[in-house]
Amino acid sequence: MQERPSPGIAGPRMKRRALLLGSALGLAAQPKAWAQSYPDRPITIVVAFSAGGEPDILARAMAPTMQRLLGQPVVIENRPGATTIIGTEYASRSRPDGYTLLLTSSTTFAVVPHLFKKLPFTPEQFKPITLLMRGQLALYCNPKLPFRSVADVVEEAKRRKQEPLTYTITNRGAVAHLSGERMQQALGIQLQEVPYRGSTQAQQGLMRGDVDIGFDGLPAYVELVKTGSIRALAVTGPKRISALPDVPTFDEAGFPGIAQPYWHGLFAPAGIPDAVTARILEVCRIALEEASLGDQMRAVGAQLETNTPEAFAALIEQERDSWGQLIRSIGLTLD
Repeated sequence: MQERPSPGIAGPRMKRRALLLGSALGLAAQPKAWAQSYPDRPITIVVAFSAGGEPDILARAMAPTMQRLLGQPVVIENRPGATTIIGTEYASRSRPDGYTLLLTSSTTFAVVPHLFKKLPFTPEQFKPITLLMRGQLALYCNPKLPFRSVADVVEEAKRRKQEPLTYTITNRGAVAHLSGERMQQALGIQLQEVPYRGSTQAQQGLMRGDVDIGFDGLPAYVELVKTGSIRALAVTGPKRISALPDVPTFDEAGFPGIAQPYWHGLFAPAGIPDAVTARILEVCRIALEEASLGDQMRAVGAQLETNTPEAFAALIEQERDSWGQLIRSIGLTLD
């Protein structure tokens, strides 16, 4: 016959099991409780870019709707610099509770890990929440130059091997820079980099004739192209943009696969409860639908859209592989 444990031994053991079970149930219930109470204080969106840039404009356009739906202030905090590393590191030190979010671009997680051997954060420290916007790039030139097409640039670049054409670099290692590198590989040409601190300075260089061509985003250039201050030769998207209907795509110009769109998206420190992630995603979808800049962005080839965390993670992984191959092939490092 099996002996029954004495009350003196079994009692404490059973109590410990009960306590452990209670703790486990309590932890399991926390995400639901957090979702029900979230948010109960202001939310900060860290933007890894300067005020006035495209990511900043996007965040501030979404904020009013997010505030209305969440019932709490949404604060935009710009932390630019170091190829988005400064803002990303700052956000990585935050608690994974949904009160600090990161809005950044494809550069941060698809490109930066290939450029630096040591980073103050890892991609695994963040959970992708949703894509917010895809944007397009364009190839520009000084309007006084005789270039009327991409083919003209290729012909001149191949002719001037001893004195290469110059092109603008506004953020070394960013997607616009790497797209310029990819273009050189695909077209079999060599260009001389001319670094600028930002798009405004690059535009001035193009207009003065200090530099021959440039590869950059569209929004800041559209009006300059319309007035003839800068000439756009081709855009990277699958179709022409309504704001510049006479500018062909690279595919139409006979040079397919030159560049891929860049994007901006929203992230949170890893460990954020799934229920809170779902709530933020729901609010972002509505905010983008209501954002007043939708027509403005579409006019310059940008597309506002959301996706699931899983789909967003898959997009990042795919682009990380693609950009990694290019970066290794050109031997680029920023350490």
